[in-house]
Amino acid sequence: MICAREPFLPTVKWGADRFLEVDGERVHLVERGESGPRLLLIHGFPSNAISWRPVMERLSDQFRMAAVDMVGFGWSTRYPARGLTGDLYAERLAALLGKLGWDHAHVAGLSWGGGIAQRLAASHPDLMDRLVLVASVDPSRTLWLGTGGLRLAIRQPSLARLVVSRVLREAARTSGLTARELAHAYVDPLQLPGTRAFLRRFVAEHRTSSHLDQARIEAPTLVIGPLADRIVPPAVSVSLARRIRGARYEPVPGVGHQVHFEAPNRVAELMAEFLWGSAVEKPPTDPESRG
Repeated sequence: MICAREPFLPTVKWGADRFLEVDGERVHLVERGESGPRLLLIHGFPSNAISWRPVMERLSDQFRMAAVDMVGFGWSTRYPARGLTGDLYAERLAALLGKLGWDHAHVAGLSWGGGIAQRLAASHPDLMDRLVLVASVDPSRTLWLGTGGLRLAIRQPSLARLVVSRVLREAARTSGLTARELAHAYVDPLQLPGTRAFLRRFVAEHRTSSHLDQARIEAPTLVIGPLADRIVPPAVSVSLARRIRGARYEPVPGVGHQVHFEAPNRVAELMAEFLWGSAVEKPPTDPESRG
């Protein structure tokens, strides 16, 4: 069901976007690519689907992709119908795949979204073809999320857009958007009614998420770890690759947590190679030994 009368619409158009009602929650997603294997893309905290744009641009001729705004983020609803733990977000993704008519798909998760993707792989192995984790958090540990910057952005959106446009000026070159457009894509959704109350509830509930045992993950997995990441230390990616059976670890030197903007060509290349099944698996090594 597409919610055509929903009053709050994306202010920056960058793909075929639509809204779906999934188990009573309004979910926004952006789709690219008309043929090839199905690929679901999950953003990080506190971002939205726009974070995947540079990679999607490079993969649009190889995959049928859907980048989702997770409930509470981007242009999706601020009024959840169920709880906000990691496990329940994974259940939302399973329901979304059903709504899309996808009985199975590749799944890629960025940062916080990587943690949700791991939970989906563990709880619904039948839905998961291959799993890609990019600068992913580790859901076997308690995740602490801060919202100070978000509260400021809600109160002073003009200032927030200015800051974001400066920070992402270089990133805009790989996204196909201007720095101003990218700033609007990140900041404007924070002005939706209910955002502040949602964030308070999200932080309180999400910290009660269960700790995931990565041994439950059966899907072939690629772990992409930026070696200059100051948000999720490179050692976390190495640890994930060691604990997910048969996982392949690929470090990306010289880039930080925004690897999807800083090195989209490399990320897209690694993903395409792995998801098409032509990759040779490599054992994980310590980041210090890979330069």
